[in-house]
Amino acid sequence: MIATDLSKLGVDVVVASARLTRLASRDVSALPHAAMRLLGRLDELGPTRISELAKADRCSQPTMSTLVQRQEESGWVRREPDPADSRASLISLTDAGRAELNHARREAGAAIAQRLVQLPAEDLATLEAAVTVLHKILTLEPLEESPR
Repeated sequence: MIATDLSKLGVDVVVASARLTRLASRDVSALPHAAMRLLGRLDELGPTRISELAKADRCSQPTMSTLVQRQEESGWVRREPDPADSRASLISLTDAGRAELNHARREAGAAIAQRLVQLPAEDLATLEAAVTVLHKILTLEPLEESPR
């Protein structure tokens, strides 16, 4: 497969996965979408500074601070001093936040399952294999671009 085809495949994967995520999250009553993204990001990254969360979510630091404050008031995240910098805080999931995230993920999975049940067995097998490949992609580091 040539690089152009891989770029097109990359676009197709990104667009389809984003649309699938939006479809699944529409049926999640447990959490607002922004809260689910924050809790999911903390689940992925572990304790993280607000500035890094804002960068990862592509929003302003004040916007992320407000979102973190709301989730802190709900008891889903907590702030702790950053051992590397006493002026900064690390944000992490609480047990209640992890439980809420897991509940929201189960709701999203159930929403998608209502569509999956309509697929033939061979499509489900292909999808299971594709999910394995997606997990591999998430662990790979990008290759350095060759000089032109």
